[in-house]
Amino acid sequence: MKPIVLAINICDDIIRDEITKKISLIGLFNRIQSPSFPTTHSSLHVYVILTNGHKKYKGELRFVSESDDSVIFKTNADVPLQDPLKTLELNFSIRNLKFDKHGNYNVQFCCDGELVGSRRFIVSASTSNSERK
Repeated sequence: MKPIVLAINICDDIIRDEITKKISLIGLFNRIQSPSFPTTHSSLHVYVILTNGHKKYKGELRFVSESDDSVIFKTNADVPLQDPLKTLELNFSIRNLKFDKHGNYNVQFCCDGELVGSRRFIVSASTSNSERK
């Protein structure tokens, strides 16, 4: 059995309260706009929550272009999820993410090389710098 992805969220920042252990996702978004390409997004976070684990997995987060299935970014993480009734929250901080062209992308999460969840992320052309996220 493989883990189940309960959520993949993209946001500006993630804050964890050390007393309550609650997590706040700040500035959720699913689109970046830019007046020109290539473009670089300076900072974003990806929050992934998993359940149904049965062992320690090798996790991989990646951004994939839908137009040609090319991976434009990937990073790895240990996924210690040995109790299927528990959840595991992961926070990926990504700096200077470069997009060569506008279009649809998928944020994918894999465990042991197998895709377990994804969500669409859009990069679009805008007419002014003030619209850029």
